[in-house]
Amino acid sequence: MNLAPILEMSEFSSFLSVKDTARVEKTITPGCGGRVYFQATYWPARFYQSDCQLTVLPGDLVTIVGRQGLTLLVKPKVANS
Repeated sequence: MNLAPILEMSEFSSFLSVKDTARVEKTITPGCGGRVYFQATYWPARFYQSDCQLTVLPGDLVTIVGRQGLTLLVKPKVANS
């Protein structure tokens, strides 16, 4: 039984207890990851859903929903209308 994904998620849980917001520093597109600013540090980031067809630009906000290694998995933050 491989416990690596379970351990990674438990480590992530202590790192991030709720879905937090990060600010995009380098554009994230469907096929190319970018960079976000979160907790006073720059992190590599890519879309959580590989089929996401949006682009987020520097200054946009994203919601962090997971982590894969050092890369944060994000989704575009929906603005309340």
